Amino acid sequence: MTNGRSADAVKEARKEANMTQQQLSFEIYESRESVSHQENGRYRVQPNISKYFAEQHNNPWVAMEAAAEYTGWGPVKLDGEAVDLHRASVAMKTREELTEAIEAIESVCVANHPRSIKEFDRKQLEEAILQAIDAIVALTQYVAVICVDYGFSWFKMWQKHRLKLKTKGFIKQ
Repeated sequence: MTNGRSADAVKEARKEANMTQQQLSFEIYESRESVSHQENGRYRVQPNISKYFAEQHNNPWVAMEAAAEYTGWGPVKLDGEAVDLHRASVAMKTREELTEAIEAIESVCVANHPRSIKEFDRKQLEEAILQAIDAIVALTQYVAVICVDYGFSWFKMWQKHRLKLKTKGFIKQ
């Protein structure tokens, strides 16, 4: 059994798309039982379902949840009681998290060799890392919400970004 977040994301995405499990199974070339097992957490959500919802329904949440479930880390959809995913709220929170991350990063020195840092400096570095992770999560929510709300393809935006990285020589062809 899985932790359920990605399973819940599949079920929610399928319902938002007004599809039955049978209809989804036809789209992704899997049995209805397989879809059911993935929605109920008996099986892990498979990459083809994540890709299907990202590409065909511009729903990034299934892929985020599944990736975090597979790796044990990474951004997930913020869905707690204290979260407001309205685009204006997400934009404001993202600016706040970016500011905090920049301040934390600027407050640490990474010029010294890692073996020579003191415990106090190590704790400051850890705090800077945590602030950077907060910013990554906020940015991920921002990009997902803006893509969904304004109809930009989450999938195509990441494809464009990857092409830019290749073009600039930041990743290998």
